[in-house]
Amino acid sequence: MAQTDLHIHSSLTAGGELSPRALAERCCEKRLTLAALTDRRAVSGVPECIWRGAQLGVRIVPGIELDCRWREQDFLTLGIGIDITCPALLEIERTRNDPVQSFAVEQAIHTIHEAGGLAVLVPPNEMDDTFPVAAFDGIAAYGSHARADTARYLSLARKYGLLVTGGSGFLSESRPPHRPGAVDFYGQEQRISADFLAAATHLNKEKRSFHHDSI
Repeated sequence: MAQTDLHIHSSLTAGGELSPRALAERCCEKRLTLAALTDRRAVSGVPECIWRGAQLGVRIVPGIELDCRWREQDFLTLGIGIDITCPALLEIERTRNDPVQSFAVEQAIHTIHEAGGLAVLVPPNEMDDTFPVAAFDGIAAYGSHARADTARYLSLARKYGLLVTGGSGFLSESRPPHRPGAVDFYGQEQRISADFLAAATHLNKEKRSFHHDSI
């Protein structure tokens, strides 16, 4: 099992079982060292998860999961490394239970970039050549899909220069994948986590530079 999982959910997501604090504790129990909390249309669980993770030696990265639609196809986009105080994200959480439509691709990516994060595509099961893969910053190439699909996603990442990530999509111990860290990186975990941390560090430098320049 992996020590890195960049797609997990707390009880703030429908079907999620563990509170943000308990999720950080479970990550520690399962020997994770790096995880991204990506609740569906919610960011309010991030501070508690980061706080508890820091106590236990687990680095928790702030994230969000947005349900999106391209033409007639539904899929997910993750915003990772976001500023959870961004007004756009707070508004999304405020209205998360309203009957709203899925985000358009450009809308989701713009919102995540506005929050200073990386827009990571969780590839849908079927994705033809017209799908706007190149618009994203990264692709979750490692996950619950077949190894042949992973190879295809890695090829797309190379083609478009995308950051490669991976995650289990963990929700509850009563349903697959049953635990955070249940993702196979096929021996590439160290490189994936290092590349992600380098991208996150670059993002943070850009945020600090922007803040300084705007004063």
